[in-house]
Amino acid sequence: MRINKSARSRRASASRGGILRAIWRFGCQKITIILVPHSEKKSIHCDMSLFTIFFLGLLSLSLIASFFWFSLDFSGKEAVIAARSQDLAATEASLEVIREEVATLISSAGRFRSSLDKTMNILGVEGDSVNSASSEGGDLSSLFNVEQADGHSMSEVSDLHSLRVSLDNSVIGLNDMSRVLSNQKELLSDIPTIWPLKGIRGWVTQIFGPSINPFGRYWYLHRGLDIAAPYGVPIMATADGKVVKKDFDRNGFGYYIDVQHKYGFKTRYAHLQRQMVQVGQRVTQGETIGTVGNTGMSTGPHLHYEVMIGTQLVDPVKFLNMVNSESNLDKITSNLRKYK
Repeated sequence: MRINKSARSRRASASRGGILRAIWRFGCQKITIILVPHSEKKSIHCDMSLFTIFFLGLLSLSLIASFFWFSLDFSGKEAVIAARSQDLAATEASLEVIREEVATLISSAGRFRSSLDKTMNILGVEGDSVNSASSEGGDLSSLFNVEQADGHSMSEVSDLHSLRVSLDNSVIGLNDMSRVLSNQKELLSDIPTIWPLKGIRGWVTQIFGPSINPFGRYWYLHRGLDIAAPYGVPIMATADGKVVKKDFDRNGFGYYIDVQHKYGFKTRYAHLQRQMVQVGQRVTQGETIGTVGNTGMSTGPHLHYEVMIGTQLVDPVKFLNMVNSESNLDKITSNLRKYK
């Protein structure tokens, strides 16, 4: 059994060796290539084996394939470069638009800052200078002073830095102004400064000061402001306060309400049709407390409105000047002169 296997192995090896020797003999065969020129020169003889011809053919195919591959790769890269060039041109155009917008924004910020400074000066609030803030040191400041490789300074970045500083300072100013206005609003809400009728102006028929009594035809001091209006028009508290009196005077004010405010102010609303609050109730500026009527000694539906500081009667129009323009109040009081 072992002898048979050894014999088969020797026969297989011999067979493979024979094939290889046959291939070697075939490849070593010489082929003569004769190159005959058109001239009368001597022809060229070239002897090459089949192995040499096969190797030269394989090398030629490799060179041709490499040439085509590099040609295609160069064409693809050329297309990519062209596309990148177009993108770069579009980006440069966009950057130019952004530069123009930044310049416009900086100009608008400068005008806003100037207007804000004027407003703050009117309110008595000091504003910080943008220039002093923009000259602050630090890492960012050193960054903005760096020059690019081509020698041009980063002016756009520096402008944006100045814009940021300006806006930061504006925010500080706006906060200060907001605080002042908030304090002013809080102060004005404690002072009787708003018009007492809700939704309408009415018609001023009598101002504060000496006048002739319409019933007795004698001179007397008119204690407040008479504003004619239709029945049922809402009457508002002219400042935050507390209702201290709610009563009826048949021979005088009719139904009336007294409201006590801060700083010694007190207001009275008389000749009411309805009283819509209770004694001890807290009211806010603009809150409805009653409606226009014709109760007590009255010649028609109207509101008699008084302002007192302590026990001293004062002209209500002086405090209405704080929230109403003088021109509007001139129109209101001129109605009285026309009425007379």
